[in-house]
Amino acid sequence: MSKSTKGLLSFLFALLLLGGMAITLVVQVYDFRRGFAYLQQLKKDEVNYEVVWGQLLLEQSALTQPSRLEQAAIKDLKMHAPTPEELVIVKP
Repeated sequence: MSKSTKGLLSFLFALLLLGGMAITLVVQVYDFRRGFAYLQQLKKDEVNYEVVWGQLLLEQSALTQPSRLEQAAIKDLKMHAPTPEELVIVKP
């Protein structure tokens, strides 16, 4: 092999190596960006779930207020406070 052939082969090998490294770098950057976009979407979902959770807690507190429960007992279950004649006292 002549000196120019060795130089050409070395240059082609270096060029091939550089191309492979460039492709590897592009793939890694793409994977990073895709992963980062997924992370951002998960953070948005987390914020949305926190908002929904807060709304559900407010709704639960509104639905379990004693006045609301009393109104539901009167309206839906036809319940009423007992009169003195309806009271039965049981002694031990």
